[in-house]
Parts: sequence; structure tokens; C-alpha cells
Amino acid sequence: MFRGIRVAPEQMPTLSREKVLIIHDAAKGEEHFIREVAFERAGERLGFVVPTPTRPTVAAVDKTPFTNLRKAFPFFAPFAVDGIGRGGGYGRGSGAGFGGGGVTVLEQTKVGSFETYVLAATDEADLAKWLADNGLVASTGAEAWLKHYVQMGFYYVAMRYDPPKRGRKAKDAKAPPVTAETIRISFATPMPYYPYLEPVEPKLKGESPRLLEVWYAGVEAVVPVSLHGAGAQQAWVRPLKPGEEYADGRDKVEGAIAADLHGLLPAGPLVVQTFQDQKRSREGLGDVLFVPKEPQRLDAAQVAKLQPLLGILDPALAPKPAEVAKDVAP
Repeated sequence: MFRGIRVAPEQMPTLSREKVLIIHDAAKGEEHFIREVAFERAGERLGFVVPTPTRPTVAAVDKTPFTNLRKAFPFFAPFAVDGIGRGGGYGRGSGAGFGGGGVTVLEQTKVGSFETYVLAATDEADLAKWLADNGLVASTGAEAWLKHYVQMGFYYVAMRYDPPKRGRKAKDAKAPPVTAETIRISFATPMPYYPYLEPVEPKLKGESPRLLEVWYAGVEAVVPVSLHGAGAQQAWVRPLKPGEEYADGRDKVEGAIAADLHGLLPAGPLVVQTFQDQKRSREGLGDVLFVPKEPQRLDAAQVAKLQPLLGILDPALAPKPAEVAKDVAP
């Protein structure tokens, strides 16, 4: 997730906590990424860009599920871990690019307090310019970050928060309180995906750890895996601290979330897992895939469905994507 605004780093709205519910329906090959983001210093314009491997849909979530989820599924680490555990295997190389240029706006809508755009792009420079022209100013490391996703043919959810205008007295008051929004981003994927990679940004003095809480609900237990490092030193790691695992949490999940979210849950017994993260920086870590906990043998059709995600765990395996423009009909 990338954010950018037109103020000095010390004045930027900062993420104070992040809560995510990932619902993955393996039979439909669909993920629902439900996120509550709370940010401080929200008196300035704020922008987010969330990449997705396939074309997404975006909706507001009127009633946040996270208070009830924390009660029903509290985080508890069964054993001490350091937050980044080594996995097996290595990945190295660079992804394959593709020609063309430009940005296509597939959808524009108001979602909660955000003006939201669903974008497709074939050139990172054009995409960075479009973001700047539309009030989503890139940081110094954003173009390299965007190039990573353009090379894999990803889509983008760009969200701009414009704070309400304040009167003279409000302008002289102390910093505005923490602001929170909950949204849902849904997209097709054979494996749960978390947009964890961030552009390199200036480090702030005294920057506190950023709390990330994740609840996963799906038909099988998973392990979060990310690529860490650069060049020949890249390796697969486990970037999130695991909590408890519930073999069948359907009743508790349905009791925790609002009725309008029940239809997103896959059929049958539900495995529920909790994860946590308190890093100050995600520098050097790529996006997260939640791979099956138990090894599986995949047939040719299943391997083909995984192709758009392979570049996340090994850039050398990123397929040359087809022109995004062929899938831009509204």
C-alpha cells in the first residue's frame, strides 16, 4: 500500500494501526480484503494506492467487524517468534516488462470518505504522473514500487481522502483526532494475497511500531510467506507473527461480522487464523501470499491460475502479461 501527499514527511498523516479481515473462497477463487485503517494528523489530504492481481471491486463497510473479531478471536502467540521466520527456497531475477503506455480509469466512485479510482496501467511513469495530477502525490520511491506491479500486469485501487474544511478556530486547534475508515476490496485470486510491499520512504525520528492485526477465514489453514532481501540474497520468510488457529470458526465469525458480510464466506467449515505485525518498517519485504499449510500437488490447470502471482515470490517467474487494455471495458 502506498500513500502520498503534498506536505513534509513530519506532517504526513501516519498509519497508527491497521486491521484486516481476509476472506478467501477457494472454490470461487475470490478474495475479500476488508481493511480498517486509522491514521493520525488527518487534517491533510491523504492518498492510498492498493495493488491487486486482478481487476477489483470496492465497497464501503458500514459496520466495522474488528471489535467483535478481537473478542471472538483474540490474538495469542502459541510460541515466541521474532516476527520474520525463514522459509525454504530462494528467488532472484527481474520480472518481464511489457510495452505500451497510459493509464485507464476503469471506475470512479465515492466509497466512505474516499474518492476511489480503479486503474489499469502499462507504464509506471504515466501512472506516477496520473497519481500526481489527481492529488495522489508519489513519494521518492514510488516509481520503482509502481514499476514492480506494472511489470506483473496488476490493477490499482487509488483512494484520496480530502479532509473537511475547517473554520479559523479549528485551524488554530490541536491536531485533528485519529480518523478510521473500513473498506472492502474484492478480486479474483487462487491464493490469499496481502499488499504488504511499500515504497522506500524517508524515516522519521522516533517512529513507533505500526500495529497490524490480521484475521484470515478460509477453507484451509495457511502460512503467510514473503520475499525478503535483494538480488542473490533474496529468500522466503514468514513476515507475520502467527496467533491461534481455529479448526471451525464459522459460528463465531458469523456472530462477529454484520449480516451483509455473511454472503462473502465460503461454504462449509471455516478455518480462522490470527496474525500480528509490529514492524517499524517493511523495507526489504515483498507482498504476502498465504500458502496452504499442508503441502499440495497441483495439476496443470491450478498451476496456470497461479501464474499472475508467481512474480511475488520469485520475480524471475513473473509471466509477460497481456496488454491490460483488452480488459478495460466498464
